[in-house]
Amino acid sequence: MVALDIEKKKKDVLKAWQNYFLSRYAIKPPIEISSYIEDCTSQILDKLIKFYNGGSFKGVEEPLDELMRYLATDRNLSPGGSIASIFYLKKIFLEKYPKMSLEDFIKLNEAIDLLVCKAFDAYMKSIEKLFEIRYKEKEFQLRMEMKAYEFCMKRCPYIQKARELGIDPWDLPMEEIDKLLAEKRS
Repeated sequence: MVALDIEKKKKDVLKAWQNYFLSRYAIKPPIEISSYIEDCTSQILDKLIKFYNGGSFKGVEEPLDELMRYLATDRNLSPGGSIASIFYLKKIFLEKYPKMSLEDFIKLNEAIDLLVCKAFDAYMKSIEKLFEIRYKEKEFQLRMEMKAYEFCMKRCPYIQKARELGIDPWDLPMEEIDKLLAEKRS
């Protein structure tokens, strides 16, 4: 038998945790963001309660991954701040259950610590994927710039004129190159 009945104050815990996420915004976020956070936190809290009551964390990976992907894209939030959002559950539980026994606190603490470890793994996976995408984006951009440079070097009349004069095309303005070329040809 479980001494701490989390189900009694589940809605209060969930609301406090969701408010923690949404309080970072200067203005109320769009309904899509609010709904997304509410959905993720609700599923995570359900799995935490299930684990606390002797079940498993099976199935927590998906909502936790979604939440961590969202937090990983927030440029105003550090990695530590993202993981702290899971640790914040400890404070919420202590506020909602001020007379929690030491045994219950230890059990809940261990459950949240395990959740934090899973969150860290999900966060790092998300960050790695973001960096991979950014790297591919930069690589693509560099390839396009190289193609533009090659095209320019082959087709640009300005560069062709500078080559005919035997000078670097970037040393003089186009008008002066035209003037020097006209003098050379006459």
